[in-house]
Amino acid sequence: MARSLYAHMREHGESLTEAAEKMRLTAADLDRARDQLGRLHLLNQDTQTAADLTVALNRNLQSGHRMLDSLVEQHVRTATLAKHYLGLPSRADNHAHVESFVSPERREQLTERIDELAELAEHEVVGMHPVAYWTRESLEEGLARTRAALRKGVRVRALHAQIAMSNPLIREYMARWQEVGMEVRVTPVIPTRMLIYDRRNAIVQADPGGAQAGALLVRGGGLAKSLAAIYDYCWTTASEPDDVPRSPDGSALTGQQRAVLVMLAAGAKDSAIARSLGVSTRTVTRVVSELTTLLGAGSRFQAGVRAARLGWLDGS
Repeated sequence: MARSLYAHMREHGESLTEAAEKMRLTAADLDRARDQLGRLHLLNQDTQTAADLTVALNRNLQSGHRMLDSLVEQHVRTATLAKHYLGLPSRADNHAHVESFVSPERREQLTERIDELAELAEHEVVGMHPVAYWTRESLEEGLARTRAALRKGVRVRALHAQIAMSNPLIREYMARWQEVGMEVRVTPVIPTRMLIYDRRNAIVQADPGGAQAGALLVRGGGLAKSLAAIYDYCWTTASEPDDVPRSPDGSALTGQQRAVLVMLAAGAKDSAIARSLGVSTRTVTRVVSELTTLLGAGSRFQAGVRAARLGWLDGS
């Protein structure tokens, strides 16, 4: 089809669209012909007319030369790496190397490290994810890394806080993760954010209390293996998402729990909350304990913050 169209354009001096109309080509046939003629350099892109055959041959030869030059350059780089760098002594596995990503400048480089480690992973990638402010963009980036790893035959597992299932965005992506082959489980409490690659390298949140503190990258040594063992224990005690059909959300709160949460988020003490609600301090302490467990929080303040982030306090 492309050859006949090109011949018609040359013979009658017509543009691509004019020749296609004369030949009564369908839109699909026209698109395929345009693509093929473009790849062969037989189509002048600006005017959509037939290019001179000699010019097209010359352009294809130049393109081939550039490709050959690129292959030669790539071969030279590969040979240089193999000859001068592969023989360098590697760090002993029993000595861990810790790289800090705590400063604002270094935190910006953390995503690059995560991409690199994910690309180099050969057997397994596991992640532990506490409740956080997830965006669709960040989740898409993670999904792309997961797909690439799974295509290589790497096993990918993820542990999420059970309370995260109250977030519609997380529920959406949890289904998508499982569709592509990621193994996902949920647990009431996630102690800290952590990623482990092939049980050799681990990225751990520098401060479990907040992601703003940055992270530490542990390379080699027994520490990464120990963190992987801790992860395995958490994994065995976690639940499949289908076994938690409805994680607790704001609508499941009692009036008393909601009132306590509002005052917790405002920083009120137990005694002040008790006076406001007309109950005993012991009752407030019990409700606060229930709420921190429900939210997987490590403190009363964190419980208030998480409740606000999840929208539990809206309209209170």
